[in-house]
Order: sequence, then structure tokens, then C-alpha cells
Amino acid sequence: MTIPEIDFPSSDSDFIKDPYPFMKELREKSPVVLDKTTDLQLVTRFDGVKNIQTSKNFSSSPPNDLEGTESSIIDPKEYEYFWKTEEFSLLNLEGQLHGDLRNLVAKAFSNRQVQELRPFMENKSSSLLESLKGEEFDLLKDYAQPYSISVIGKLLGVPEDMYEKFLDWSNKIVKMYDLKVSDEDSADAENAAKEFYEYTLSLIDQKVSTPGDDMITRLAHVTENNQKLTKNQIICTVILLLNAGHEATVNTIGNSIVTLANYNIDTLNLDKTYNIKNIIEELIRFDSPLQFFQRWVLDDDYVGGVEVKKHSKVAILLGSANRDADSFMEPDQINFERSNLSHTSFGGGVHFCLGAHLARLELEVSFHNLFSNSILLESQPERTGAFGIRGYKEIKVKI
Repeated sequence: MTIPEIDFPSSDSDFIKDPYPFMKELREKSPVVLDKTTDLQLVTRFDGVKNIQTSKNFSSSPPNDLEGTESSIIDPKEYEYFWKTEEFSLLNLEGQLHGDLRNLVAKAFSNRQVQELRPFMENKSSSLLESLKGEEFDLLKDYAQPYSISVIGKLLGVPEDMYEKFLDWSNKIVKMYDLKVSDEDSADAENAAKEFYEYTLSLIDQKVSTPGDDMITRLAHVTENNQKLTKNQIICTVILLLNAGHEATVNTIGNSIVTLANYNIDTLNLDKTYNIKNIIEELIRFDSPLQFFQRWVLDDDYVGGVEVKKHSKVAILLGSANRDADSFMEPDQINFERSNLSHTSFGGGVHFCLGAHLARLELEVSFHNLFSNSILLESQPERTGAFGIRGYKEIKVKI
């Protein structure tokens, strides 16, 4: 079967506002389509995305025998410090190195250690909301961002007076992960990565000499089979937790509250009407904060009967997969009693999100406090303009 060619409208404002009708057309057209702009093969359907997430034939890092092939997507190796913060990211590694690093990081990031943050999360969430009652405020800037960055900062052991700087660095660096990246955003991301790298390197040295009860300390001291993490590996892990943990949580909160308002679903006591865990998974499925991941094809393969060639690249469309009618009944409707909660947004296989337990706890605590109120959307918010990391510029609400 020939792969249909398309122009994927990742910069079109109407598409960014609501990409799901277009992605439905793509699913109906073919399980794989070729974007002529990026030369990426876009995987559109749930089964294809899930299979790639668990298959060893699709790699997050370039094949060892790859020669003379260039991608039109921005090459992070052109940016020294951005590459330094990506080189040992668990999202980009495969095989033995990935397994060894993941095991070490997991020892420093257990569910018990995450659960110990619950009282801190509850206090931070409730105090932020209490100070905002009775007035119009930006759900993102005034609540979700300070809430999430405080949790990540507390987890990592970052001084409180650096939270705003970490937030700024994260906002700039994540722009490198979209399908198309402007020269200005690339330069901003490189500068932010340099500042982040240098600061975190000094912070690691502090944690080595003066250990604390935090994750950077644990990452600096954890051992397994006589292996330890290098400083570069710790830095890459910290930026991954910051970007994946903070950005995804903030955008899930924002996307979810806007979705509930637009579907006239009252937030008051919502978690008493439905299971909070079902609410979280359904809202993530409905409007995923992360819309795609890229993978290299290691050997000729088939996706939904369509051949994808060795050394080519695919982009798995998570948001499209999560709206596939072959896997979810009435996928364009909100259903908090849905039996299938197996969305694609947390990944799968060896790359299943290492911080899923943290994200779910953050959202559970946050939604519980938010759902103690009726949240009124004061105006329709505007999207950031990015496709890959899906969120809003601001969300004006009243509680």
C-alpha cells in the first residue's frame, strides 16, 4: 500500500485550536501518512501507535548503522547545551544503557518517595486556591504553574528562590520538541539549556558535599551493581523530570478545566460523582498534553499493513490514537465511566513514563481541590500555537 502524502498543518491556527477533526480524516485515510514538509511518516491509529511504543524495531535513538541520512527536523547536536541536556535522556536511549540508567533513576524515584510529597502537594494546592477565590485569575500562571513547579522543586531539592528560573528555563527548552522550530525559539532554548546546565551542575556538587532529603541527592548517591550516575546523566534526568513532569501537569490541568467548561460539566464535587482516577485518565485521553513522539525504524516493517522502510522516521500521533473509534467508543465524547482507560499519553514498553506515578498524584490532589468549587471560564482561551506540547497561553477563570 502506498503511503498517502499530505501537508500536515502543524502551524495552522485553526488546526491548533482543534486538531482532532483533521486527525480523524487522517485515520480514515490510512494508518500511516507522509508529511511532505518534515518527511515524517505519521502513524494515525491507536493499534499502530501502541505497537510502536512497545516494539523493539522502533528506536528513539538513531540506528548504529545509519549513514548519510539527514532529517529535516532540527538536529539537537547543532546546539551544544541543548544536546548536553538531551544526551542521556531516558526518552532518547535504548538497550543496555537505557536499562541501566532507568534502574538507577527508578531507585531514586520510588512510589513511596512520591507519596511522601502528598501533604506538601495538598497544602500548596489548597493555599494557592484559597488566595484566589472571589477574583478573576489565570489558571495557568496563578495556580497550575506555581503548584507544579513547587512540587518538582520540592522533589528535586531546588531552592525555592530558583523556582521561577526553573519555570522560565523549562518554558523555553520545551519549544525544541515541536515539529517545526523557529530560529528564535532555538536560540532561546539553547541559552536556557546553557544556564540550566551550569546551575544544575553546581547544585549537584552541593548535594554531594551536603546531602539532603531530595531526588538530586539520591541521584548523586544511588548505586546498583557498582554503577553510579555521572553528573551529565543526572542533569539529563533532572531536565527530563522538569520538562515532562511540569509541562505535562500544567497543560493537563489547563486543558481539562477548559474541556469541562466547554462541555458544560460542573466541576463542583465531580470527584465525588465519579472515580478520580477515571476522571484523570479520561481527560488526558481526550486532549493529550503531548501530541507526538518520533521513532527511527530499525528494519523494514509494517504498520497497519503499510510498509515503513529501514532508517526512515515515524511520528506516532498520540492525540489521534486517543480519539480512535476502533479503540474507544464515542471517542469525541467525555465519558468518566469508560471501561478502556488505555490511552497512549504515558507511552509504553521500556519507555513507559517513569514519572507517571508523580503526574497522577499531582493531578489527583489538584483536581480534588479544584473540584471543591464551581469553576467559571471567563473567556475562551487562546492556544500557545504549538502542536507537540498542547496547551493555552492563559486561562481566565473564577471560582
